[in-house]
Amino acid sequence: MALIVNADDLGLNESINSAICEAVAKGIVDRTTLLVNMEAAQAGMELAGENGFADRVGLHLNLTSGKPLTDSVAADRIMCNGSGEFTAEFARDLKTRFFLPKSTVKNVEAEIRAQFDRYRELGGTLWHIDSHHHVHTDPSIWRILKRVIPDYPVTSVRLGRNMYRGGNPLMHIYKHLLNASIRRFCKKRCDLFGSAADYEQFFKTDGALARRYDIEVMVHPAYDDAGGLCDICGGNYLKLSRPD
Repeated sequence: MALIVNADDLGLNESINSAICEAVAKGIVDRTTLLVNMEAAQAGMELAGENGFADRVGLHLNLTSGKPLTDSVAADRIMCNGSGEFTAEFARDLKTRFFLPKSTVKNVEAEIRAQFDRYRELGGTLWHIDSHHHVHTDPSIWRILKRVIPDYPVTSVRLGRNMYRGGNPLMHIYKHLLNASIRRFCKKRCDLFGSAADYEQFFKTDGALARRYDIEVMVHPAYDDAGGLCDICGGNYLKLSRPD
């Protein structure tokens, strides 16, 4: 089994950057992914270089928070508000999660390419791709991303969340099909993906089962009100520790 713990949201702000650096230094996380369109992105990459993990920084594709890198998406009202900031509304609407207008598809593809290029400009070399709020697993975005990936040296893409039991059978079928598609673009593959809580629940009754799989666990390092290192999950502060 290979267990990879990924810290999402490097570059979100200075506090998150510091929390991720501390989590890496303590051996809690193995790698992180960068929000290249956020103001603290360059500072995050500089910290990664100073702390010896610049080669373990992937891209956290972002189509839901902050300002885009391209003017065309900033002016696209399906993606952004009147101030040119992402709203995430398309990801909440079932119709646009599956289908985007042709003009928006063109705009989103340009934004994705701009974020890939910015990642490279900032010194990114890992070329692992995941996304803020998991939007790359929405059919409308995954169709676009599939066109972009072959033009870059991408080695891995985060799977759709599949480390859980129960749930909607139709969603299980969709995730199975999505993940089969994702694996076709990956030189480095995981079998399972989920949060630290997903990992604990999935293997609670059979810890030996975990050793049969290559697994990615997602965490969001931050500081709680007392200044302690924690994992933000669903708006809650949870203890941040490496999964057993």
